[in-house]
Amino acid sequence: MITNLRALEPQELSDFCKDLKKEVISKVSDKIPHLESSLAVAELTVALHYILNTPKDVLIWDVGHQGYIHKALTGRLDGLESQRTSGGISGFLKRDESPYDFFGAGHASTSISALAGVCIADHANKVFRRRVAVIGDGSLTGGQSFEALNHLASIDTSALVILNDNDQSIDDTIGGLHINGGYKEYFESLGWSYTKFEKGKNISLLVSQLQACMAQGGKQVLHLRTKKPNLSPPKSYEPGTTFQWWAAEALRSAMESQRKIHVISPAMFAGSGFAPLRDEFPLRMHDTGINEPHAVTLAAGMAVADVLPWVHIYSTFLQRAIDQVIHDIALQKLPVVFLVDRAGLVGADGPTHHGVFDSGMLHDVPGAMIWQPKDGDELQAMIHQAAHIQHELQGPLFIRYPKDKTVCDSPVSFEEMRHEVMVGSNSLLVSTGALSAQVKQGLFDHVHLAQTKPLPVAFCELLGNYDSVVLLEEANGFGGMTGMVSAFMSKADIETKLVLRKIPDAFTDHGKRNELLRELGLIP
Repeated sequence: MITNLRALEPQELSDFCKDLKKEVISKVSDKIPHLESSLAVAELTVALHYILNTPKDVLIWDVGHQGYIHKALTGRLDGLESQRTSGGISGFLKRDESPYDFFGAGHASTSISALAGVCIADHANKVFRRRVAVIGDGSLTGGQSFEALNHLASIDTSALVILNDNDQSIDDTIGGLHINGGYKEYFESLGWSYTKFEKGKNISLLVSQLQACMAQGGKQVLHLRTKKPNLSPPKSYEPGTTFQWWAAEALRSAMESQRKIHVISPAMFAGSGFAPLRDEFPLRMHDTGINEPHAVTLAAGMAVADVLPWVHIYSTFLQRAIDQVIHDIALQKLPVVFLVDRAGLVGADGPTHHGVFDSGMLHDVPGAMIWQPKDGDELQAMIHQAAHIQHELQGPLFIRYPKDKTVCDSPVSFEEMRHEVMVGSNSLLVSTGALSAQVKQGLFDHVHLAQTKPLPVAFCELLGNYDSVVLLEEANGFGGMTGMVSAFMSKADIETKLVLRKIPDAFTDHGKRNELLRELGLIP
């Protein structure tokens, strides 16, 4: 399709783009908000591939959900029908999927840093080519974008940064830069040449504008105004069966009973089920934009100023703020509660979003407490308990829960959450989180650990009674719950055979959550 595109006359591009959008829409039935983001930059995508000699010229996308039109143009139109399913193409940019995916994109605010790296490498290798990064304005709220712009401005090179400004990331774009419209002053203060182009959906004019920017050379920013189509049905927050819905229900109750609770999220309220709470508690729900380190240290500052901060954050994005968790919260023994959403395998979003790495990191944080509910009843009990004890905490408390279905039909108190099923076996199976609800009972003695740090004393006393202990955990690496139990048994000189059943030392591809869990041997 790229070859056909480049054979067109400029006046033919508009019809080509309209036809391409119709074809992409006909192929995509999943993740409609991502489709909307891609359609917003359809004209830009076609124009860039028309002008640039990709993949020789460099085209880098931020985040990745702007990439559906890009995928269609680069030989993956039919693949869009099966994307995000097992064996299908990724919903994001992925280097091993196509030579046109120059740089992988799953998390935000990375494209300009990658562009800077390419500029330095090209100079060292005496490579001459055009280099472009496309960043959504929501991603400019991430500090890494400033760091990259600031650094690249000091390098003698040519590069084009395109700011795709459509007023949104997933939630509406926030922050003074966007609200006050100070983009020109911002970019020029960092040494970039700035051009604003309002007609981002007019492909003929856009081609001319892109060619003009590239002809100028040096470090150019093209601020492009675009608009997302609205293809999504209204989000439903009717009583449901997900961990996210029950988390929102419990958090509402906690905020009603404890007026010092404030909730922080780095641009993830809409995806979490918490969006309705913003209307109910507008002064206590704080969207910081896409900037996880800032969100965590913001919570630390709120804690020392005598409110009770809760941070809602996806597991995969919490990885980006582990330094702030350690130094700004744990080291200062501050009482901050974290709702770690999307913990474990997330399914169709794939390896950039699987929440399988934070567990190993968090269990190594001194003074941290970690709770992992097996169902919605335990999740609600944990949230209520966290609100009750938060003022007593001497460090962070993490409640990790998956993107998964669950039910709430057996209310439980926090004290009742340690579940044991004893059948007289010589082997003990130990699990935590949502996996515990899927363990086939009756084969071994089974303990569900709702609290994995610190380990409950009564649980530790059991371990020496068995010939073997099987540890089942939805996480990568040798840390996490398995690391906690292994370390205790080694220190206590317990010679029981230990068997680890975890995610292998590899990245897990996309697919349906339960299918992936079965393939990995974590559920029957």
